[in-house]
Amino acid sequence: MRPVDNAAALALGGAAVAYPGTRIGLNNDAVPGFGNKTGIFLGSALPYSIGGWQTARFQGFVRASANDGFGLDIAHAGIEAYNEQRFRFSYGRRMGNGFLLGGSADVLRVSAQEYGNATAVTFNLSALVNPLPDLWLGAQIQNPVQVEMGGAVVPAVLRIGAAWQAANTLILLAETEKDLERPAQIKAGIEYRPVPQIVLRTGIRTEPARVGFGAGLHLAGGIEIDAGAEWHPTLGLTPAAMLVWRRE
Repeated sequence: MRPVDNAAALALGGAAVAYPGTRIGLNNDAVPGFGNKTGIFLGSALPYSIGGWQTARFQGFVRASANDGFGLDIAHAGIEAYNEQRFRFSYGRRMGNGFLLGGSADVLRVSAQEYGNATAVTFNLSALVNPLPDLWLGAQIQNPVQVEMGGAVVPAVLRIGAAWQAANTLILLAETEKDLERPAQIKAGIEYRPVPQIVLRTGIRTEPARVGFGAGLHLAGGIEIDAGAEWHPTLGLTPAAMLVWRRE
């Protein structure tokens, strides 16, 4: 049970590793390097509309200086007989104009009623680069050493993507993701802001082909409500919602 993307990333088809900023959460360990003050993201999803499958997600970041910051990502997913948690502690730093690096430590924990518990610790490395004024490139490698947990190997995952800010109101995103146990996923997403208070998102990912869609509403005081969903051709709809508070 890999963590379900938050509502905004889910709506974008998961194509979020190169997203330029903190608006949709901590999808790249380098994101806290943007130097925004602080932010909290609280969300949940209902995978494939299965009532007994519970998920919850907390993400937050805080600025350490104008060029670096720290992040925390806590994810939970589980059914009655089995559940998983992930605790990710990240640090991101701006190394120069348009170049950010990040890294994180992950604590992974699984619990099964009949088999007991297992815990493992691994790490991730990330980068964000702005080679052209409107273009961002992002990369992340998760668990490069492939630690074992409960007798199974946790797979390494490589994500590489791009984000093009075609206008102040429009961002186009693309990403590929590959681990050793699954075919490569191709992801693409569009974020459009028709007015400052409303954002619309849609996306798609392959293997198998899944469609995402959603919207966000900005309220006063840095508060935003995001809703998103993904449709799987066999398993059905995964709805998600997220409450965001940010100070830039």
